[in-house]
Amino acid sequence: MLGTFITPSQYDRLLQRAAQSAAQWLQFDADDMRAAYNRRPFLVAHRLQQHPLFDLDPLFALCRRLPARAVRFRVGDIPPDADFDSSYARFRQGLTLEETLRNFQPLHAYLCIYNPEQDATYREAIDGLLAELVAYTHPVDPGITWYSTYVFISAQGAVTPYHMDREMNFLLQIRGEKTADLWDQDDPVIMTAAQKDHLLNYDGLRPPYRPEFEARAVHFALRPGIGLHHPFIAPHRVWTHSDLSISLAFTFRTRSSDRRTAAHQFNARLRRLGVQHPGDVGKNAWVDAAKAATLHLVQRLRHPTRLAAG
Repeated sequence: MLGTFITPSQYDRLLQRAAQSAAQWLQFDADDMRAAYNRRPFLVAHRLQQHPLFDLDPLFALCRRLPARAVRFRVGDIPPDADFDSSYARFRQGLTLEETLRNFQPLHAYLCIYNPEQDATYREAIDGLLAELVAYTHPVDPGITWYSTYVFISAQGAVTPYHMDREMNFLLQIRGEKTADLWDQDDPVIMTAAQKDHLLNYDGLRPPYRPEFEARAVHFALRPGIGLHHPFIAPHRVWTHSDLSISLAFTFRTRSSDRRTAAHQFNARLRRLGVQHPGDVGKNAWVDAAKAATLHLVQRLRHPTRLAAG
C-alpha cells in the first residue's frame, strides 16, 4: 500500500516536534478548522511557494531519481469525466518519462509524484510538514494513523478527472492557478449510502460522474499560498489554468475515519448477505463504533495469525 502508517508513539513525537519547531509553512485558521473540518471544504494558507524543494527543476530531478512506480504521468487533453483510475494508462501515448519531462508544456502533460518523502532530499521537509499538519488536526480529529503525499505537476489546461479518495486531504497550491470543484460527500444524489459502502470496501470502480452533478459543484480558486481542505471521501475535480501548476497534497486517515471506514465495510458485507438497508454510516456514532468493532472482531477470528503479525 502507498503511504505510511503512523503508530501512537510516532504520532506523539510529531506533536512534540510541531511544538518545538520555529518553522511554520502551514498557516491554517483554527476557527475554520473547528467549524468546517471534515464537514465541508474550506480554504487554507501556507508558504510552500517559498520552499526551494518545490520549484520545478528540483522536482523534475526528483522524478528522475525515484523508481518508475513512484512517478505516473499522462499527456494530452483529458476529458473531465474520464475514469480517474485508468487515465494514466489510457493517455500516455507510448511516451517515456524523460520524453515527457523534456516536452512537458507542449505535450500538455500531467504527472504525479507519489510519496516524495521516500527520497532522502525530501524526507526531512515532508516530515516537518506532517508535524505541522498533526498540530492543526489534533484539536479537532486526534490520532492520524496513516498518510500519503503527492506532488502534482500539470501543464496549462490539464484536468484531474472527477473522483473521490478514501481519506481526507489538504491540497496546497504552490505555483500557477487551478480551479477545484468539490461535491458534498453527504449528498445522496452524488453518492448513495450503498455507493459509499462499496467505495470504502474497495468493491469495483469508484462512483462515476454524471452530467446532472454539475449544478451541485462548489468551485474554489487556488493560487500560490492557498490550499483547500477536502473532507472525507468528498468527490472532486481539478482544472489547471493558463500556466504550469505545482501543488502538494497531504492525504491522511485518523482513528475516527478508520472507524467510519470499518463501519462502511461492515455495511458492505451486510449488503452482500441481502440486507438492503443496513443503516447509513454517520447517523449514529455509537452504532458506527459497534459496527467497526464487530468487523475487527470477525477479522481477528478469521485471520488471527496475520493480524498478530501486522
